[in-house]
Amino acid sequence: MSTFGIISEGPSDQIVIENILCGYFSNPDLIVRHLQPMHDATDSDSRKYGGWMRVFEYCRSQYIIEALEQNDYLIIQIDTDCCEEKHFGVSRRDASGKDRTPEEIIKSVAEKFEDLFSTTHGENFAHFKHRLLFAICVEELECWLLPLYHNDKIKASIRSCIAKLNPKLEAAFGVYIDKSNKSPVLRHYDRFSRPFLKRKTIDAIYDHNVSLKVFFDVLGKIET
Repeated sequence: MSTFGIISEGPSDQIVIENILCGYFSNPDLIVRHLQPMHDATDSDSRKYGGWMRVFEYCRSQYIIEALEQNDYLIIQIDTDCCEEKHFGVSRRDASGKDRTPEEIIKSVAEKFEDLFSTTHGENFAHFKHRLLFAICVEELECWLLPLYHNDKIKASIRSCIAKLNPKLEAAFGVYIDKSNKSPVLRHYDRFSRPFLKRKTIDAIYDHNVSLKVFFDVLGKIET
């Protein structure tokens, strides 16, 4: 049975991705390890010390080599809402100024990581490249939850996803996500994403969100 390690922007992302993995492979006992941030980190910790910068930092470090020794696959999750920041460096527009499609943005972000690994880890990268699985969320992971709660065109949204998700969460769970501080609802992310634990749910929403579908397609290429 394959094991997975998750390197992500925050603990809320890890929770959702773990449920996706268990549901996609129809295995509630799948071994999934939370690597970055650490399992007991709070979301406010990740905003202060984690986030997208910490994802890049972890991938540059020796920790990723150690993680590969302990896991069959590593999931690298990152949102694209900050992709145009200086040290991220991925434009939402092409050379002609035209808006890139979500697929094009995902490809550019993946190439950014591949360049980082090639530069930092040299020849080793060729040996572990096939074990790196990118979960690139356009624009934020909460967009992946929309197809679970919306049946209209909102399910495919890639903008203001938390604002579009919150009315459904308030109705179903009596809570809402504060984007500036997710800590009060961190424990609820398991509840928000539990529908992913059923493979039939995943199959039903498979192509309702572009970046989620890309991640499903990545998972479809591996064997557990």
